[in-house]
Amino acid sequence: MVLGRAYCSQINVMEWRNVCDFDLQRNLDIWRIYIPDFIDKIEQNRLLLTAAELSKSEAFLHEEDRNRFLLGKIYLRKIIAKYLRISDRDVDFDYLEFKKPVLPACYSLNFNVSHSGDYIIFGFANRRPVGVDVELMDTKVDLYNLIYTSMSSVEVSSILNSEFPRDMFYKHWTRKEALLKGVGLGLTDRLMDVSVCDGLNFVPPELSSFTSTWSIRNFTMDEVYSVSLACDSAVRVVRFYELTNS
Repeated sequence: MVLGRAYCSQINVMEWRNVCDFDLQRNLDIWRIYIPDFIDKIEQNRLLLTAAELSKSEAFLHEEDRNRFLLGKIYLRKIIAKYLRISDRDVDFDYLEFKKPVLPACYSLNFNVSHSGDYIIFGFANRRPVGVDVELMDTKVDLYNLIYTSMSSVEVSSILNSEFPRDMFYKHWTRKEALLKGVGLGLTDRLMDVSVCDGLNFVPPELSSFTSTWSIRNFTMDEVYSVSLACDSAVRVVRFYELTNS
């Protein structure tokens, strides 16, 4: 029985660049979009969306949720097209078990998307799976039940003894979600069995399909967002980019 390994750390992002060479090599590229700046782009790019995506968007009760979903689909295609050097209209997706999207024409380009509040976060890696998660650290959410139903005993102690328990909870939550999205599982009912404390953690084999060590990096954005990135530890360099409406 082989346990999965996940090494977790806190990082600081010093700069979000606007210019990218779209040459991944062995890098992990993280992109962010500030949603309010791109609302006017939805109608202009509606032709990029599939009938199924448009239909799904109509099911959202709140306009802000619909906008996050649509912009995520639109700009995922646009950024992928830059890496593959193809037209954004030629970007199509297949879906694996647990609805993880992949590129049928280029399985070597791995990607993941997350959105919350005013931001969408994208992650891209070459030949290495990747998971990302962003969460607005909402002060109105009652975290008490979530702590005891989603965190391991070690994590519960870390959160409750922290000077900033809400921040600590979201750090652990986004780390778990980024890892599980990266390995293709998504959220499970066994979150308490996955510990993502600072340093090296061991993941039960039934919740991990990986034998190499994963690196999970977490940072705080704009003081109210917790963001986590998960990728194989062979990926050493993380590059940060911000898409601008220009």
